[in-house]
Amino acid sequence: MSYLCITTGGSPEVQSNSLLITLKVNKMSVSYQLVQRPNPKDRLAPKKYYASVKNSGMTEFETLCTTIADRGTCIKGDIQAALDGLIFTMKQSLSEGRIVQLGEFGNFRMSLGGDGVENSEDYATSMILRKRIIFSPGKLLKDMMKTMTFKSAGVKAPAVVVEP
Repeated sequence: MSYLCITTGGSPEVQSNSLLITLKVNKMSVSYQLVQRPNPKDRLAPKKYYASVKNSGMTEFETLCTTIADRGTCIKGDIQAALDGLIFTMKQSLSEGRIVQLGEFGNFRMSLGGDGVENSEDYATSMILRKRIIFSPGKLLKDMMKTMTFKSAGVKAPAVVVEP
């Protein structure tokens, strides 16, 4: 656990009435489990165990808004309105082919995938088979990942195949 304290400075008399912010940061470990998978480069090779994040649930939109509101001076409705506005603006910008940059949090951009052709005149938009939104983390999340720790949640049992 780490603590960050910020004061506005000055003499001890001023400091007693100054702004004091204490940020308590809990370092949580990410749980992983070992999952047996085939080698994607050689499907005939023996399967190997790989680490896979063991998700512990989902944080719903309502919970996210409540948590943000509890940490600041905005009410939950204001947070919901701001996030709804962010989502609307992101959809609009991404559909225009723009990259959406959210400060040190990261960037969102569109990506396409599909069939290729040897001759550009032979290409048709029907050959676009996949549309994805790609998130690239910024400094804030990259720094968080540098200090991330892990704990084992065991080995995932292989799926049992029942023959009829």
